[in-house]
Amino acid sequence: MGHGLNASPLFHLPEDFSMTATLLLSISLALARADEAESLQFIRESLMKRDYQAALEKSKKALAEFPKSARLWHLQGLAHDRLRKFPEALNDFNKALQLDPALDDALDQRGSVYFKMGRMKESGEDFDKFIKLKPSEFPAHWRRGIVLYYLGRFKEGHQQFEAYQKVDGNDVENGVWHYLCLARDENRDKARAAMLPIQMDRRIPMMEVYALFQGKSSVEKVMELAEKAPEAQKKMALFYAHLYLGIYHESQDKPEKALAHMEKAAELGPLDHYMGDVARVHRDRLRKKSP
Repeated sequence: MGHGLNASPLFHLPEDFSMTATLLLSISLALARADEAESLQFIRESLMKRDYQAALEKSKKALAEFPKSARLWHLQGLAHDRLRKFPEALNDFNKALQLDPALDDALDQRGSVYFKMGRMKESGEDFDKFIKLKPSEFPAHWRRGIVLYYLGRFKEGHQQFEAYQKVDGNDVENGVWHYLCLARDENRDKARAAMLPIQMDRRIPMMEVYALFQGKSSVEKVMELAEKAPEAQKKMALFYAHLYLGIYHESQDKPEKALAHMEKAAELGPLDHYMGDVARVHRDRLRKKSP
């Protein structure tokens, strides 16, 4: 006491305490980052295993602790998307992009959700922004090509499918959508003459679908091959047959036949298959046009 307060060994405590607090804060932040990383890993693995409910439950718990994690919002959006909860997925992707505008994967996947909701304008805008951010993704982005068709941007559409031809030259679907865009941009004869060369698409009855659009086959032949597909492949064969026969009839100005086939395609299309969603979106558009 006689030496006074300034002489006390406790004089240095505030400085030491500050250093300790900083160290503890650093450790706490490191542990939090580790917890967040662990949650992200669990969610990713659950998504890969198609255990979407587990991914969703984990993401909700993690976001309660890390509400400003753009990656967690992004992954929760993927879980909601796979569970076909599109408004919820849209909300998640919006929050992810608000937190991190450079999160281009979320932008791309939001574009897909907009498409599944039938919101073509917003879907096209997101896909366009994504391509500007990642130009290297342009050739492979066939989903953008489909949206461009629905938006009436036919020239850009067939250019997109021409680019994809260099990614996969054995995809009849790419050839058909290229034809559809070019037929609307120019005319059917020019589109048929300029059809992309397809060597071998092994999916039944896709090569027959290709021949149909070339003018070398018939609707009946496409359906016959689909009906005769091996049992393990039959559902998908019938799905593709009805999807592209619906599109074919629409291209030939036969809306009633187009809708009849598209109704069946929408019913057969797997819920976790993007082209299944294309069938459902196309069906809804045909229904709106139907008298």
